[in-house]
Amino acid sequence: MDLIKRRLESFRFRALLCLSLIPLLYILLIRPVRAHFNQQIIAPYFLALQEENQKKLTIENRRINIQSDGYSSPRGFGVPFGGYFWLPFSIFLISRQKSPALGLVGYHFFLGIIPPYLGILFCRGQYWAGTVLQINELIFQAVFLIALFFGIKESVDQWQEEKELKILQ
Repeated sequence: MDLIKRRLESFRFRALLCLSLIPLLYILLIRPVRAHFNQQIIAPYFLALQEENQKKLTIENRRINIQSDGYSSPRGFGVPFGGYFWLPFSIFLISRQKSPALGLVGYHFFLGIIPPYLGILFCRGQYWAGTVLQINELIFQAVFLIALFFGIKESVDQWQEEKELKILQ
């Protein structure tokens, strides 16, 4: 019985801890680091490319958009490990889903390498890279929604299991 009781409290505790501390960590530490990384490391490189290739750049705190002639909307990328990462990641932590959490981390490392490289290619006139950047944005949102769905589904399953165990006591 002690094991069941400890397990029930541990799920509730993990949920409370993850859903309160991770957003706080993101707002106080990770978000400013992402903005600094974009403004001090990525943006200067793209500004130098802008001067070479006459592309219009829009640099935001955590995103770079490249507007090329002949395109109605800009192509761009964001700095990874933003809110679209931390929400599903915290839900994976709550439900102790290590494999999906590590997969999400790997995907965001991929986003830190490939989209900036595609942005460089697009600035240099490789217009196919702009199409791939747009496709990447769609995939990025799909990965977020799918990860969120499976994380919530597993958490709900664990919560229902907790309620069933509580009824049996």
